[in-house]
Amino acid sequence: MKLRHCLFSGLFLLAGSFNATLPTQAGTLSSPVQGTAKRIISLSPHATELIFGARAGKQLIGVAKGSNYPPEVKNIPDVGDSLRPNAELLLSLNPDLIVTWSSGGLPVAGLKQAERMVPVLSLQPEKLADITADLLQIATLAGTLEQTRPLANELEEIITHTRDEYSARTLVPVYIFLGNTPLYTLGGKPILNEMLQVCGAYNIFKDLNTPSPIVSMESIMQRRPHLILAGAAKEETPKDILAFFNNKGFAFEQRDIVTQHPDILFRPTARLIRALPGLCKSIEQVRASARP
Repeated sequence: MKLRHCLFSGLFLLAGSFNATLPTQAGTLSSPVQGTAKRIISLSPHATELIFGARAGKQLIGVAKGSNYPPEVKNIPDVGDSLRPNAELLLSLNPDLIVTWSSGGLPVAGLKQAERMVPVLSLQPEKLADITADLLQIATLAGTLEQTRPLANELEEIITHTRDEYSARTLVPVYIFLGNTPLYTLGGKPILNEMLQVCGAYNIFKDLNTPSPIVSMESIMQRRPHLILAGAAKEETPKDILAFFNNKGFAFEQRDIVTQHPDILFRPTARLIRALPGLCKSIEQVRASARP
């Protein structure tokens, strides 16, 4: 049985009020934006979501291939590959701002020419708070900051309240499943590790510096995960994952396999933060089942 990898473009990887200044870990801007960015190009599906979240969707004039949320994005022209954008095409659209994702160090070829002509905002979120920082920075550049503050505060409250409720509980070891041919997982840097920490859990391979290491079944067994977390878009996938691991000698039950749509689980956006309480509840069920 082959289970598809849930890798995503750019994986080689996501308290209080925002009424004062922006958080310090917002994205890097190549040059100042003159006035308000009224014509924006997104070179990342996650950046597209953030731009809509910043109430600037009507200012988008082009999006990267793979941008599929929210539904309104289908009416915006596709500008092609997010990692190899066509600089001439981008510049021909006369943008005021280009937003891309540099997370994990993946080079975005073709942007050097564009950077000389148009400000480029490179997002590199490393923790949950960076999602709201990026959201607010985009809103500032797009002139929609006041409309965006309620969403930013809502997201920060979700993180704070969920952390307060779950983070101090008995730790649950988690294996993050990205596919079985080979066995890819996540290492120590992705935002998902902080999500697990908020839930009172931890990635069993968080000590590995490689963003997406290949591991062995033996090493998974040695680290004794109590739960498997996977990105899955199909309803049958959790059963397939359960069968795969139990056929290798594990004794997981269905509740021990937790899945989320990969577009939510692996994109550092508002949807990821909103999914946090549900993830923690699923982890709590596994924690409770382990009590004597």
